[in-house]
Amino acid sequence: MNEQSELTYERWSHLLDQAGVMAAMAEVHGLISGLLSAGVKAESDQVLPILYDFLNDGQALPVALQKQIEQLIVATAADLNNADFSFSLLLPSDEDALADRLEAMVEWTQAFLVGFAVQQTDLSLLPEDVREAIEQLSDVTRIDIHGNDDSSAEENEEAYFLVIEHVRIMVLNCHAEVGQKFSNLAVSNKTVH
Repeated sequence: MNEQSELTYERWSHLLDQAGVMAAMAEVHGLISGLLSAGVKAESDQVLPILYDFLNDGQALPVALQKQIEQLIVATAADLNNADFSFSLLLPSDEDALADRLEAMVEWTQAFLVGFAVQQTDLSLLPEDVREAIEQLSDVTRIDIHGNDDSSAEENEEAYFLVIEHVRIMVLNCHAEVGQKFSNLAVSNKTVH
């Protein structure tokens, strides 16, 4: 996250807690990313009502937090559109326990899929590679984060980073194939007489 880099996952989580928002920051960023990747314009009046409905029981956020979320929407859109593919998932830091990071990654991916489905309700109309990406992202949501694994801690860390990179690439693919195309379509609200 470029413009919001001073706000870490932990800081965002604290701000959400202070505002009484029950959603995790991974869910907030995942939902925003899903909406944008599905073609919702990166405009507050388009994104915020959906965030309120899914993450805060339809209630508006406190003004200070809302302003920061608006900046996050703009920063996320810029990252998704960045030609250097620098988009990254807003997740706990590498110092956090692997189980916590896995849980946040699953929550992020679930929220992404929800956001994407809000705008793209019929996946059969989308290109095959996007449908495959959505299927693979769905598989990520079924990762057993509490299962016992015989792998070493180092192998588990490596697997985590590989999955994160795979999710990132699938998201960028969805955004390139759907988000950029649909968000560029002009919608006319004018009545023709």
